[in-house]
Amino acid sequence: MKAIRLHQTGGAEVLQLTDVTLPPPTSAQTRIRVELAGVNFIDIYHRRGQYQVPLPSGIGIEGIGSTHSGERYFWLNAMGSYAQEINLTQEALTRIPDHAPPPAALLPLLCQGLTAHYLADSAFPIARGDSALVTAAAGGVGLLLIQILKSRGAKVIAAASTKERALIAENHGADISGVYSEISEMVAESTSGHGVTVVYDSVGKDYFDRCLESLATTGMFVLYGGASGPVPPFDLMRLNPRSLAIRRPTLSAYTATSQERERRLAELLTLRAQGSLRYPDAQIFPIADARSAHHLIESRTYSGKIGLDPWKI
Repeated sequence: MKAIRLHQTGGAEVLQLTDVTLPPPTSAQTRIRVELAGVNFIDIYHRRGQYQVPLPSGIGIEGIGSTHSGERYFWLNAMGSYAQEINLTQEALTRIPDHAPPPAALLPLLCQGLTAHYLADSAFPIARGDSALVTAAAGGVGLLLIQILKSRGAKVIAAASTKERALIAENHGADISGVYSEISEMVAESTSGHGVTVVYDSVGKDYFDRCLESLATTGMFVLYGGASGPVPPFDLMRLNPRSLAIRRPTLSAYTATSQERERRLAELLTLRAQGSLRYPDAQIFPIADARSAHHLIESRTYSGKIGLDPWKI
């Protein structure tokens, strides 16, 4: 079969399309024919060596596929998903409901959609009347998160890297949007100077202080990524004057069981069916063009999901 392999870390040029012999599945595994593999920023970290994996290695953690008997599943955390086939344990698999959309429309609801859902539903359960600041608001998670927050009655302030991307966030439901340098002014204007109930931030280091200052008394900072780098250690007494809290969640902790993954996906599909969740279908590249897929996600210019078709060479 064909698969992308890493023999060294580095730029996109290290992604090599290779003929691979997949061993037979163990008694605890199922052989899955991969229909689409998701491309995520964690793949970039694996490729660069920022998150180390033993080499040589497969790459890609997310996908949609089927068994030889036709049962369809998705998975979120299986290294080696950039491949035509993969062996997975039943615990890693989640059955795709019959009423789910086609793979290119379903893929954005997996790692991206389930992340947006757990942030608003569990990491900080948003309530009607709450106010939220969302950074990286024009990204795949950001656009979905904005819409979920609005569906639950929150006021949403969106921050993005450019005016054009801020407008994309506003067109997806944000009450006010702007660039990062405008965070303080936007929050003051939208909350009458009180600050926001919660910050959902995936940027990290560069705007951490500005986001922290935007919180209201007893507010929650949910830090779920670090696109600009990790937040340096800081004195927790900074939280004391306004009784602030910080949470650093991960998708795996909030999708640990198939039942939880099924529940979250079902709610996303309901919002989609109601017209409350708008997003583009995934942009799909042939597996042989995996390097272009990585260049696109690294450019941070695309707001939708990116995928690979392992059967297009």
